[in-house]
This record gives sequence, C-alpha cells and structure tokens, in this order.
Amino acid sequence: MRKWPLLLLFPALVMTAGACQKKSFKFSGDETDVQAIEKCMKLSEKKKFQEAVECLEIFKSRFPDSTYALDAELNIADAYFRKKDWVLAAETYNLFTRLHPTSEKLDYAYYRAGLSYENQLPKGIDRDLSSMNQAEENFAMVFRRFPGSPYAEMAKAKYDEVRGRGAKKDMYVGKFYFKNGQYRAAIPRFLEVLQEYPGLGYDEEALERTALAFHKLGEKEKAQGAAQLMREKFPDSKRTQKVLKKVGLASAPAPTPAGN
Repeated sequence: MRKWPLLLLFPALVMTAGACQKKSFKFSGDETDVQAIEKCMKLSEKKKFQEAVECLEIFKSRFPDSTYALDAELNIADAYFRKKDWVLAAETYNLFTRLHPTSEKLDYAYYRAGLSYENQLPKGIDRDLSSMNQAEENFAMVFRRFPGSPYAEMAKAKYDEVRGRGAKKDMYVGKFYFKNGQYRAAIPRFLEVLQEYPGLGYDEEALERTALAFHKLGEKEKAQGAAQLMREKFPDSKRTQKVLKKVGLASAPAPTPAGN
C-alpha cells in the first residue's frame, strides 16, 4: 500500500480546516451605537441571520445603556423568526415579555410569540399539537390586554384559527372512536368541543354525535337531553329532526321560551 508523505497531506488538511472554520462577527471598536445597530440590521436584511444575532448580542454587551438596547432584544427574536427557527424565536419573544413587562412593544412581542408557536404546529390534526396552547395564550394576551393595538384584530383572528384546529382535532378523535363503536370514549371529545370551543362551527355536529353516542349506549335520558339542546339551538336543521326521531322526541313540542 502506497504511503503519502505527511508534508503533502498537511497543507490540504489545513486548507480544509480553514474552510470549515466559521468566522464570528466583530465590531471594529470605533462605532457609535447608531452605527453598530445599523451594521447588525444590514446583516439581517442580507439574510445573514446567525451573524445578525451575534452582532446584536455583542451590541447589547457593548452598549447596555443605548436607547437601541431594548430593540436589539426584539431584533434578535426577529432574526430567529425570519430564519424560521420557530422554537428560538418563541423563547426569545417570551423572554422579552418577562424581562420588560412595561415595554411599549409588549403587544408586538406577544403577537410574534403567538405566530412562532403557531408555526410549530404540524399540518395534520392527527399529530402533536402541544404548542397550540402557547399560541392561544400569546394571541389572547394581545387583544385582551391591548385592545387598541394594531395587532389586536390580527391576534383575535389567529386565536380563533388556532382554537378551530383544537376543535377539529377533538372532533377527529371523537369521530374515530364513534366509528369504531367506542362511544364512551367518543363522548368526552364531543363535550369538550361544546364546552371549550363553542361558536367555531362544530356545535351542531358535536351535539348530534353526543346524542347518538348516548343512544347507542342505551342511556335514553342523556341522549334525549342532548337532542333537546340540539332542538333549542338548531330548530330548523335536518340533522336535528333526524336525531329527535332517533331518540324518540320527534313528536314532542319544542319548549316554550320563558315569559311567553
């Protein structure tokens, strides 16, 4: 076997190591805080997000009393967000909300944290949706604490959208149990939709399947109770008429509203 001289191999190794070595960001040392923050922002604009984060971290150390120091913390989170590193973005925005609870940009931080958690959600509703609650909480903080915020309306829309995914997952699981004859396991899922996610478009079907599940279990009183509630909420629905007939309430009159 032929042996290569080490001196011939060594330059190649040095060149390879040099190519793999990553340069970290450094300031010249002569910049003002304005010039320094501008350098950091330019890196972010050029999509050099990791360098931008390093630049902003150094900026915070060098200019702790700068009027831009607080913005630098949000800019770090923004860099992670633009990099699509949703986990680090969410953590950094949330850290900002904890460290600066009186900041004028708190609404922005909560909104972007919500978006970061939402972006961690998988596309399929049959997958892990553990970040859904954090997304809900952060969006809710915006429109409840800052109703006049420019992000309030968007946060409310996102809040409803995320909650809709929660309702959809509960319906998916409930219908799976129902289809397989596991009515006892299906009922809590439908009830959760009614209690935790009302008004998102799933109420009628959740009531229908709750009534039918109790009917399948032979629990007549509970089945009729769910059907009765369905008649009150959806009196003109064809689904309601079918369920009422199924549980033996088709000929019973609807209750008269109080006061009439």
